[in-house]
Amino acid sequence: MQTILTTTDFTPSSLNACHYAAMLAGKLKCKLTILNLFDIPLVHSNSGLFFMSFQSTKKDHGDQLKKLEAALHKQHPKLKIESVITTGSLKNEVQNFVDAHQIKAVVMGLGTKTKLNRYLYGSHSTDLAGKIMAPVIIVPEKYTNHYLRSILVGVDNNQKLYHAKLEHFEIFVKESKAKLRLLHVRTEEEIFKPVQLELIINHKTQKIVTRDAKTVQMGIVEYANDYAFDMIVVVSKKHTAFYEMFSETNTKQIAFASNIPVMALHD
Repeated sequence: MQTILTTTDFTPSSLNACHYAAMLAGKLKCKLTILNLFDIPLVHSNSGLFFMSFQSTKKDHGDQLKKLEAALHKQHPKLKIESVITTGSLKNEVQNFVDAHQIKAVVMGLGTKTKLNRYLYGSHSTDLAGKIMAPVIIVPEKYTNHYLRSILVGVDNNQKLYHAKLEHFEIFVKESKAKLRLLHVRTEEEIFKPVQLELIINHKTQKIVTRDAKTVQMGIVEYANDYAFDMIVVVSKKHTAFYEMFSETNTKQIAFASNIPVMALHD
């Protein structure tokens, strides 16, 4: 059975992401797995540092996960939910889980931060986007009306998107039954006219809408707000002009500027 994987450290943003992930898992008929990572806390004393009990810390996290599962089951009675508690690097643990299971998407929360912190520190969710072999969906903390009815995809008109590269995304769109729109943002730096005006997704021809904006990030986010989309999708491609358009930094900027979830697809 395919799985929606989400992570939590019990912060408001991660708990909100868990609720979004539960909605998505129900919509896509997937199992929901909640991954919780924790560090063994150090306590200062007069005699130096000492570790708190591993078992007591693990039990505390387990109790919190049980409460979370109960809250999710109350909203989604038929949803199959499992929780995993582990330690280690978040990126490594998530990637290992993705490698070992059929993961439809990884859902992570994005906390509200100051403008300075956004670019200095980023977040776990934006740091993972485009770096693991699974779509990463970044859910803003303040996005609490969880729907998925329409998706806006940012594309570069001067790069061909091959059918095979979008195979998993096509399945996601088909199973979610979401309406799709493709957007190309033209900036002042773009010197070439668009050479691709449409793209075939799920055997349907999708026209690529063009919008002028100062930056790609502003154009995508503003368009999504103007037409009330439920999700923005960007593609991270390495070593191509497309990757320069949707590089790690630009994906972070879109995620932090967006009021709705952002899905980062890894090429």
